[in-house]
Amino acid sequence: MRFKDGLKDERGMALVMALVMLMLMSVLGTILFKVTDHEMQISRNHSWRQDAFYAADSGVEYAQTDANIYTAIGLGTIDIPVGGASLAAGASDATGTVEFLASGNPPKGLGVDATMFQGNYYLIKVTGTGRSNSTLGLESSVVRIVPKP
Repeated sequence: MRFKDGLKDERGMALVMALVMLMLMSVLGTILFKVTDHEMQISRNHSWRQDAFYAADSGVEYAQTDANIYTAIGLGTIDIPVGGASLAAGASDATGTVEFLASGNPPKGLGVDATMFQGNYYLIKVTGTGRSNSTLGLESSVVRIVPKP
């Protein structure tokens, strides 16, 4: 009979169970919030890095296609952008250099007569800047086919 009498005295058990469940849900919620916040930071950093990449890529494209660079560079190095041009777009910008490396035979497979033409080899180095001062550097090489002097 004592056992049955002990079972009747369960008045506080529901409150204890509710508090335990509330504590477990709070811990789970806190962990979930921290994981979500961390994922948001990763996503934000990736987005900023992409902005810097796109800025650097536009700088490389500018350097590859602007003929003024290759007429002004001679045998040295020139800063880009040239002539007051701006590569800024929104919160992104790009700056860099184009460096003359060497002259020589044009690359094979272009169908260019190596007795009449030569290849001028250049190295392009561009740093793109995105939001929150995120930066990314790109390098590219370019060969310009020109008539032999």
